[in-house]
Amino acid sequence: MIGDAEVLRRIYVVFQDRNWTARPWVISNERIFSGKHTFEIAYDARGTFDAEPFHFTALLSGDDEGTISYEFDGSADAPFIRNRLGLCILHPMSAAGAACVVESVTGSTVESAFPVAISPTQPFADIRAITHEFAPGAWASTRLVGETYEIEDHRNWSDASFKTYCTPIGLPFPVEVLPGEALWHSLTVAVDIEDYEPRPAPERPGISAPADAATTALPRIGLQLPSDEPPWSDATRAMLNDLALAHLRLDVSTDDPAAAATIRAAAQRAQSIGAELVVALFVADVAEITEIAQGVRDVHVESWLVFDAGAKVSGPEFAASARAAFGPEARVGGGTNLYFTELNREPPETSGLDVVAFSVNPQVHAADTMTIVQNLATQSVIAHDVPRLAGTAAVHVGPVTLRPRFNPNATEPELDISNTSLPSNVDARQLSQLGANWTLGSIKYLSEPGTVEAITYYETTGWRGVIERDYGCAQPDDFPSQPGQPFPVHSALRLLRGFTGVRACTSSLSQVVDALHLVGPEGEQRLVVVSFADHSVEVDLTGFDPQITTVTLEPFGLASLDLRKAGS
Repeated sequence: MIGDAEVLRRIYVVFQDRNWTARPWVISNERIFSGKHTFEIAYDARGTFDAEPFHFTALLSGDDEGTISYEFDGSADAPFIRNRLGLCILHPMSAAGAACVVESVTGSTVESAFPVAISPTQPFADIRAITHEFAPGAWASTRLVGETYEIEDHRNWSDASFKTYCTPIGLPFPVEVLPGEALWHSLTVAVDIEDYEPRPAPERPGISAPADAATTALPRIGLQLPSDEPPWSDATRAMLNDLALAHLRLDVSTDDPAAAATIRAAAQRAQSIGAELVVALFVADVAEITEIAQGVRDVHVESWLVFDAGAKVSGPEFAASARAAFGPEARVGGGTNLYFTELNREPPETSGLDVVAFSVNPQVHAADTMTIVQNLATQSVIAHDVPRLAGTAAVHVGPVTLRPRFNPNATEPELDISNTSLPSNVDARQLSQLGANWTLGSIKYLSEPGTVEAITYYETTGWRGVIERDYGCAQPDDFPSQPGQPFPVHSALRLLRGFTGVRACTSSLSQVVDALHLVGPEGEQRLVVVSFADHSVEVDLTGFDPQITTVTLEPFGLASLDLRKAGS
């Protein structure tokens, strides 16, 4: 950061295995020197999983002229397989539209700009250096040695960044790293701020409501109904009913002999809590859709999301077959069960669709708390961008989850072992207030653009849900829930009851605090302020109610303020 301007977001060494799963490093022997005009950080690291034979030393240094260097030198003791190994750099999402000069590996240069719309392909390739304007009159130059680099638009996966990575994606992978094979990469960042007057960063966070802030419809909020959902106890059903959910989503395969019975049972569950049923139908053979339809003629399904089980994006024949099977009044959707990336790279034929769907999670590339909080704002960018792909079809986002539900790029899934003691699709933060606050942030950013009709979050019960199952979880030491316990995210979703709209508001430090401004049908207003900080935070409020100008949040706290009653 220089003043309130972010120069680069992150510089790091990455190892992605044959399944494109990022694996952690074991850091040791860290040495830090901080002088009056310079600093140095050195450490040793060893790989994990497939990269366990690989080790490297790293050196970071910087000076008060604004130059930072990072280099690492590594080698392997035994052969292993990698898809990617080397330095990566993240430019912040705020670089969208920024002017830049790209130098190629041949030494030629071209003037360009970071893309504004989310780019489906790499905007820059064969890079030796890139210089970009990170604020008016302020430039940063990043020079990379040791490999050939290119840049991808990380916003495709809801990451709040552009990633510069080594080994062009067009080259064959995986690659075997051999013993004694040296790997040395170096990066230098230099800034030029001669024509820039930095603005000071905010001293403390503030939430503000512009006088002309638009009010948009609150999307229809629902939950995923897992395939292994046990019978609900009266207490569980009452807690789900208390959320006033718009829908439950059920995923079912057409080649499942019990598919029709499963849909019937799910419709009864949805009806028992006053929700509608959305069915995501995974189709291997379009002829199977007719058989399913015959078994559920008398079942009301709000939407059929029809996905090609063998492709990332469904072709028009799947929607056409579904409409023929379920009748002209059926609401038929398509798109992808994966990420916005897939829609952006293979835009679907939408003329026959009522709904276009895709899923979101903040951990496709990194799992730390700062990253998942930073990535929230990207959901707004995606929501603004998706109409160009959806056309006149409504947009359904979901499931939205903390962890990826599965790895769509795994070539050897049996080797795609979780980095943690929990399964790779389970995050212990599902049980936390942080997880609840993140969910409210997601609702804010997907709702404010006014382009999303419905959002499906998480699951109903279990460690990927909003309520623990009556018999508890399988790993209570790693996921310390209690049988039948409502998680904090349950309370967070309950705050939405009775509200139909969202009014835009902004945070001066959205990585620390953020807010969701809810509006009811009779003009009721509620401001939900959430903290992502591990310490108490005092927050300034501007433009809401003159008698509510500050609120203090405990670590990872939440405050729900009824603005209509304030001052009464």
